Amino acid sequence: MKTSCGHYKDILLALERSTNQSREIQEWWIVDQPATSLVHVGGRASLSDRREAGLQLFVFSDKVSPPSLGFLAGYGIMGLYASVVLVIGKFVREFFSGISHSIMFEELPCVDRILKLCTDIFLVRETGELELEEELYAKLIFLYRSPETLIKWTRR
Repeated sequence: MKTSCGHYKDILLALERSTNQSREIQEWWIVDQPATSLVHVGGRASLSDRREAGLQLFVFSDKVSPPSLGFLAGYGIMGLYASVVLVIGKFVREFFSGISHSIMFEELPCVDRILKLCTDIFLVRETGELELEEELYAKLIFLYRSPETLIKWTRR
């Protein structure tokens, strides 16, 4: 492993094996960086004698948001979180907002009588009996404006 200063540091790799209760062999790697090859940070020269296996990693990360999210970068992570929650909430509300008005008409048990009324209106219009068509149409409008009557009409 090469450090940013150009110096190489030692690491130890060990393949471990064990057999579990169902007689399957399990293998895994243990990666360790000896204490002598650790980089001392902040003037701390002494390290604890007891330490676990592992690698010492240094990550340099810029606090720069992607250009596509630049308009939200000024508000920080809370602004980004709030905007995502608000957008998802708006989509969910749009999806469910019209369902309460349409469920009454889509979940009727038996619409045969209403279909027959619509067919009768069409046939009366074709024959030219406009007064009877007006009466049947008024009956259809009354049904749709009165949910209680509509439910009674669509029972089996």
